[in-house]
Amino acid sequence: GQGPKAEKIMEEAMPVGNWVLLQNCHLFASWMPKLDKQLEQLDPRQVNSDFRLWLTSYPSDKFPVSILQNSVKITNEAPQGLRANMVGSYLMDPINNED
Repeated sequence: GQGPKAEKIMEEAMPVGNWVLLQNCHLFASWMPKLDKQLEQLDPRQVNSDFRLWLTSYPSDKFPVSILQNSVKITNEAPQGLRANMVGSYLMDPINNED
């Protein structure tokens, strides 16, 4: 599965302050409780203050409530049509922001 890969990427990103994007979290609902536990056990002194973890998901009752409660939530209504959807995705911050 993708869980171990995601864990490795997060482990490498945390101390240096990189951003990590985990997409379609609703598809690996079985791994989400493990992510939840890992996030609860983080020592803030060992995580760079610039580190960010972005999660994308469709609505799911399997998504751990504690992750939702401790997150900033952003909702996005997809535009009609594949082309409009792709253009909208690539023009959104932070994807098009070079900072």
